[in-house]
Amino acid sequence: MKNSKRALVTLAIGDSYKKLGEVTHPSLNAYAQKCGADFIVIDKPKYVDKFKLLTYEKLQVWELLDGSYDQIVFVDTDILIAPDAPSVFDICPIGIFGAASEEAYSMSKVHRDVTQNKLGKVDWLNPYFNSGVMVFDVSHREMFNPDAKILEEWVNDADNHDHIMSDQPILNYLVNRLSFRMIDFGYKFNHTRVIKNTKIRFRSYFIHYAGPSGHRYGTRYEQMKKDADVLNSPTNLYVSRKFPWVRWMFDRMDAAFLTYLWKRY
Repeated sequence: MKNSKRALVTLAIGDSYKKLGEVTHPSLNAYAQKCGADFIVIDKPKYVDKFKLLTYEKLQVWELLDGSYDQIVFVDTDILIAPDAPSVFDICPIGIFGAASEEAYSMSKVHRDVTQNKLGKVDWLNPYFNSGVMVFDVSHREMFNPDAKILEEWVNDADNHDHIMSDQPILNYLVNRLSFRMIDFGYKFNHTRVIKNTKIRFRSYFIHYAGPSGHRYGTRYEQMKKDADVLNSPTNLYVSRKFPWVRWMFDRMDAAFLTYLWKRY
């Protein structure tokens, strides 16, 4: 859609995520500008009392889908975007929901079973996706409705005691329940640790440091800061992509990995 109003939205609430944003937001902002999109940071909670988990604050995109924007890409704040990443807006047409499948890597079967046992069977036609990168538009607004009864039912279920009952399973469920068509971007647009071969991470466009361990050893902040330096250096990025064994060697020479070995052995 020519001259469409676009936004890149991320979520950074609390000191730890604001600190991560110091590393990642420059790359997210640069990508937004490249795509002709506004860069929006959700930094104030609205639903934490209602849903208990801060991850549900991404539902604030509901308000942006009131006609303010034609298309939105939501990107987790613990993601770095490569400078040559293609525009996901150009890959995902209006009317299609876009995300990266992790069907072959994650707890997709468990999440499918849990959601359908709690909320009812659906025609599950789309692959299970990671909610850290999603492209959507006003036609998908209902899946982000913070007042939806089905969301209230999910959050208030008696078994809602761990992260298996978080936003990602219910968003996957709703995409299928609402019969949305989905395009799978592939892992290069959301490269998480479930891709075990971490030395090839720089061959992807979106590197996602989800979970407590990120892609290797040391804090997520430390990992992301070092990887941001690689992405910002054309030479280092080229070498890391062309010769993954070099990246493996540098990762193993890292002080955080040596500290891990020292403590383990």
